[in-house]
Amino acid sequence: MRTIFKKLSIASLTILTASFNLFAQEAGQVRDLGRVVVTGNKFETPIEKSGKVIYKITADEIRNSPGRTVADLLNQLPGINIDGAFGTPGTNLDYNIRGGRNAHTLILIDGLPINDPSGIAMDYDLRLLNAQAVEYIEVLKGAASTLYGTGAAAGVINIKMKASTSEVPKVTLSQSIGSFSTSNTNADVQGKAGKLSYLVAGAFAISEGISAAQDNDPATDFGDDGFYRYSGRTKFAYDFSEAFNLGANFSFEKLRSDYDDGAFADADNEFTLKQTSFGLNPKFKYNKGNVQLKFNHNQIKRDFVSAYPSTSEGENTQADLTNEYRFSNRVKTIVGVHYQGYKFVTGDNEPDATNIDPYFNLAVDATKALTLNAGARLNINSEYGSNFVYSLNPSYLFNLGGESKLKAFGSYSTAFISPSLYQLFAPLYGNTALEPQETQSTEFGLSLYLGSNFTVNAEYFTRKEENAIDFVSRFDNAGNYVGGGYDNVTGTREIEGFEIDFQWQIIEPLSLSGNVASYQFGNPAQFYRIPDLKLGFNTRYAITSNTSVGVNYTRFGEREAAIFSDPYLVKLEAYNMVDLSISHKLFDGTLTLSGTVNNLLDEDFVGVYGFSTRPANFTIGVTGTF
Repeated sequence: MRTIFKKLSIASLTILTASFNLFAQEAGQVRDLGRVVVTGNKFETPIEKSGKVIYKITADEIRNSPGRTVADLLNQLPGINIDGAFGTPGTNLDYNIRGGRNAHTLILIDGLPINDPSGIAMDYDLRLLNAQAVEYIEVLKGAASTLYGTGAAAGVINIKMKASTSEVPKVTLSQSIGSFSTSNTNADVQGKAGKLSYLVAGAFAISEGISAAQDNDPATDFGDDGFYRYSGRTKFAYDFSEAFNLGANFSFEKLRSDYDDGAFADADNEFTLKQTSFGLNPKFKYNKGNVQLKFNHNQIKRDFVSAYPSTSEGENTQADLTNEYRFSNRVKTIVGVHYQGYKFVTGDNEPDATNIDPYFNLAVDATKALTLNAGARLNINSEYGSNFVYSLNPSYLFNLGGESKLKAFGSYSTAFISPSLYQLFAPLYGNTALEPQETQSTEFGLSLYLGSNFTVNAEYFTRKEENAIDFVSRFDNAGNYVGGGYDNVTGTREIEGFEIDFQWQIIEPLSLSGNVASYQFGNPAQFYRIPDLKLGFNTRYAITSNTSVGVNYTRFGEREAAIFSDPYLVKLEAYNMVDLSISHKLFDGTLTLSGTVNNLLDEDFVGVYGFSTRPANFTIGVTGTF
């Protein structure tokens, strides 16, 4: 801890001092920040008043990245690692934020956890999601269980889907093609008719892919593992009055992907994944606040066709009823009740579980500089009874003159993570004696804002996990794998680290950003496949008002990989990724041409032990709005 703290202190002070000296003379000329986030406390909050560091992937960044998946976009953010994103398109994805795994990272779709009870971690499967249907993505690092419930122990990925923003009918069409016979087709229609706003969208993606398993046998040629996905989505909203609005949505996704038998093992297997989802969102505004219900029900089915075929189904119902009330311009609160119901169907077994969580969050601008955020939640789980979690998150904003500001912030949070239904009841691997996981997280940091032209964030954090759940393998005396199952890991898992990032608009056409995240694991064997270091730089230059080019560099550090043999772990080497992107607008922006080259330097690396990674590849695309 002392080593990391010393590094953080030196790096933070160096960057903050140098950047302030460099930009102080320009501070009075830059624009107001004007950036607003909602994930940190569910209120629309100016970024400099938020007690958390929140990263945002904007609509423009998504549109200028043809062929990139949501996992690809997230992998370029500071301290976020989506393991499996560099393999063939159907590869399983592991989400890592600050050393947390899928079970510790909550994915929200339009503010609700659209979980999959048939999955191991009961998380949302990003492979279902079409990136071109996304409006923006916010990522909060750190615990947020008081606001979002079980699963939000290490971070939250809040994905806002497109909604109608046009007063007149508008059609958007996009098509991209690329390496490995990959094609993505997207279309949406949106508009407003009187008090009704609407959006209808559809998409189709297909790729021949590459072999999922790494081929290390020169005498054989492994077959390619292809992928296809089609999806449809509708969103409607009706303004009954200035005070009352009702939203509704429906979506359907289906994907099919080939997969191999495992590390270095080719096979002709396939799985299909189908999901339907519908939701309602009534909202009533009154003098000093609003009452809102976010409701969603989704059903999902997985079919695996292989030498060991299986089928599983899941149902997830979410209902989050909130009352947001503003006592004054300085004091606001949210009081809510969050219901979550899960069902897992495998064979003749149909286990289910519920959470009913009353919660509140309070945000107080005690002074113009001091902001206090505090929250608490009582998690009432049908299997494990009542569990209380809470958080405290103060921040202080120093005015440095002009529009230069320095924010100091800190937080302490607890979290509760119930075992998934799969971990409890899955044939062969389930364990009904599992205990829920509990975590405690502490962080503090500094953010420097020099208007809207320069921002730097520096954070230190620690997290402790009790009763961590993992797959525990068993080996015979000869070191051969003979089976395994889910169990609570003995002892406490600990991780600490520091993260630094900056965004700099050097001149109007040229921007530069960079980041570094360094982690120390209490026991590296307990954090396998998670890099101990990640750093990156991104620059974008507008050659003209219609043409821009960008380069992104990311380095992923060494990782430990778990394998089904003894020794149980092997070390994977660090690797570097360089990506190039370009976009050009025509006809006043109604037509956009774009292209990307990923893995530009054709780095040969191992992402997941025993599985392939994509060599240098390209995508070109066109988007038109009419």
